[in-house]
Amino acid sequence: MYTFAIVALLAVGTVKLVDFLSDTLPMVKPFRSLLTFVVGIGAVVALDYSMFEGWGVAVRDRATGVWITGFVVAGMTVAWRAVFAYLTHDRAERDESLGEHRTLRKAA
Repeated sequence: MYTFAIVALLAVGTVKLVDFLSDTLPMVKPFRSLLTFVVGIGAVVALDYSMFEGWGVAVRDRATGVWITGFVVAGMTVAWRAVFAYLTHDRAERDESLGEHRTLRKAA
């Protein structure tokens, strides 16, 4: 249970850090998805954290478990963005993970 909470909170931290960086540095906006992977994987590698050890799953190479945990954290940011979009009814600017959503135009 705590392992899932750690991964989920690392993902929400990644979302907010990437949002902050893309808002303050305009040159970063086109690379939001790439930056999300870099921050998510980088945080897990810096912490040297593997969710597999928390769940007692044997992974042959510990470094592989750490990297897979980083990809899980980066992937979980999509769910957090969807939750934030639902709660605020406002999508992030150029949100690649949820797709471009535009309002319908009246044709006639």
